[in-house]
Amino acid sequence: MSPPAHPGTILIYSIHNSEAWWRAVGNAMGFEHAVLVSDLRGEGDHNLVDPFYNAYRRHYRSAATSSPLVPAEIVETAIARCRLLRWLPRRRAIAMALAMAEACDAVLDAVKPRAVVSWPIDRYVMDMLEYRARARGIPYFEVTASAIASMSMLLYRGRLITTPDLPDAATVTARVSEIADPLFTPAYVQRQQRYSAWRWLKTFSYFKLRGVAFWLISLLKRDPLNLHYMDAQSFLGHKPRLGDLRILRLLDADWQTKIAAYPKEKRLFLALQLFPEASIDYWIDDLDLVDHENMLVETAQVFSAAGYCVIVKDHPLQFGFRQCALIDRLKALPGVVMVPYEVSGNALLAQAGVTFTCTGTLGMQAALLGLKAITTETYFTTPDDFIFVRTRSDIADLPARVEATPPVTDLPARQRRIITHLLQGSFAGEFMSFKGYRADSADPRVPALGNSLGERIAALLGAGEVAMKQGEG
Repeated sequence: MSPPAHPGTILIYSIHNSEAWWRAVGNAMGFEHAVLVSDLRGEGDHNLVDPFYNAYRRHYRSAATSSPLVPAEIVETAIARCRLLRWLPRRRAIAMALAMAEACDAVLDAVKPRAVVSWPIDRYVMDMLEYRARARGIPYFEVTASAIASMSMLLYRGRLITTPDLPDAATVTARVSEIADPLFTPAYVQRQQRYSAWRWLKTFSYFKLRGVAFWLISLLKRDPLNLHYMDAQSFLGHKPRLGDLRILRLLDADWQTKIAAYPKEKRLFLALQLFPEASIDYWIDDLDLVDHENMLVETAQVFSAAGYCVIVKDHPLQFGFRQCALIDRLKALPGVVMVPYEVSGNALLAQAGVTFTCTGTLGMQAALLGLKAITTETYFTTPDDFIFVRTRSDIADLPARVEATPPVTDLPARQRRIITHLLQGSFAGEFMSFKGYRADSADPRVPALGNSLGERIAALLGAGEVAMKQGEG
């Protein structure tokens, strides 16, 4: 066996159905050891379940609001960002956050990794693991698919971790041609076709039954507080109800006629994202913006009052999950048009002069096509090519800022800036190779990704780039 290419240990957090894939990726990363940690009973080299419950019972009995590891303000932030904790009774939510931080810290103490790797943070477990890693000076890398085909990228709280090396001009030109195409769709976007009442009911019924099954599994596994099982339960406030089937009646079949009454520069495309959405919860700094639905309504209100047509398009994967309450509030405003699910986001980019997204890829596509793109700071944004919303107070004057923003005069230069930035943070590797991966798989894309990922992390650790990036988080 050849000696390891990189010294030290990598700690990998694996979620449901990802352990075999992560083990293959980790083994190919070239570090001395790749150690898996899991919060699912029976999985991982280190398991968080029993240490979590031991600490949870202690914190719950004492009604603690903080601990020596986690101050109260960090607990409150963890609860606000987690799609599960924010719906639980406060005493339970606080005890769970404190207990998970304690369990994660014990693993970090035992493993002493050079870095921690996971998919992007989307739950309080990973949030607490990252918090305790950062407290120990251990970098935390989030790996996911790049918007550039056949490439992956590393993030820290939604910010792209880049290298200083500039891509060659020919590569930039080729990728601009690919991604700036009006018909471009990222590889990780699933395509949907028919949106009927029958399909809505099938989706709704499936996830109702799934919630019951997961509740029974949680009892069998002696793990009733596990996020993986609790996240499927109907008591969570963001879950749809049977009455939300009426979403189909809120769609405007004559949407084209309605928006035609407005000039293109007075059309705002408000692209809804998945909700709850991990990237919104964990990539946005201002917690008032994480109050996502109220923030969307406020945005629609200020543009409606400024005489804009607000074109609302739901995410196709939200069909069967969207509560009607948000759409009711939006449609109560003058000039709001709710576009049917069948209409593609790409088609609407051609109809609008302005777009608003938080972290969604449509914001990047809008900027690449020359539109005025309003967005939060995220992995694809560059300083001069977007209109930024950094705090809730930024919303009030957005129409004025849009009017004051001149049209782009050198679109090719903008496109090259954005794509160059993406390439500086992307590396060869098929992240989507995790789909359907089994322990006996021989998919060559997986070790190839592991090798590229290990090389990228080792280079960042050696250059000290990570400390700078994560110190800003």
